Amino acid sequence: MPWNEETYLRFFPSLTWQSDPQVEAVLRRAPAGARILDLGAGGRRIGPGVLCVDFVPFPHTGLVADVQRLPVRDGSVDFVFATGLLEHVADDRALLSEISRVLRPGGVAHVELPFLQQHHEDPIDCRRLTVDGLEREMQRVGLTTVKSGCHIGPTVTVITALAYYGAILFEGESRPARALSTGVFLLLSVLLYPFKFLDRWLSRKRSAYRLAFGVFCTSRKAGPGV
Repeated sequence: MPWNEETYLRFFPSLTWQSDPQVEAVLRRAPAGARILDLGAGGRRIGPGVLCVDFVPFPHTGLVADVQRLPVRDGSVDFVFATGLLEHVADDRALLSEISRVLRPGGVAHVELPFLQQHHEDPIDCRRLTVDGLEREMQRVGLTTVKSGCHIGPTVTVITALAYYGAILFEGESRPARALSTGVFLLLSVLLYPFKFLDRWLSRKRSAYRLAFGVFCTSRKAGPGV
């Protein structure tokens, strides 16, 4: 796109919104002293005592490592979170296998990734999955679905697509074209972002998953529950 997201988009109204946030709900299930990993945390801290794992040392990173080859003992972790990560790794099956390996029996994995989100490099962007596809990939490594669905709904999909489409229409190599494209994206962001709150209602619809922006799956490894 003709703008630098680090310098422009962070100042624009956000078009994304989690109409059915899941991370805090899953985290509340963790007993005191639970061993929790947040893979690809990107500098965030979802809770006290959570070990944040990333391939670069962000402010809250507790372990710098390749998430596809974790330096963590087998069966030593109670909860693993991987949100907005699966699309950004070269080998998604290796990542899911590692999550299953480090979880103790009865441990819980929570994974979120886009379904109809636009392409976004961080530093790569390789895949999308449906709810059913995500469930199947997690089942393949021995993780049984506890809950799944869409946490970012269809309105976000539509308004985000419209904003990027408008920007692409005016995209060009010249400085005026780049400025115009950025201005169109900003204008559409301002006009469209209030509509994202329609997903509070639409995400409850039976077919919301067909146009979901983001999907999730919470799964458990076979064994005594956490």
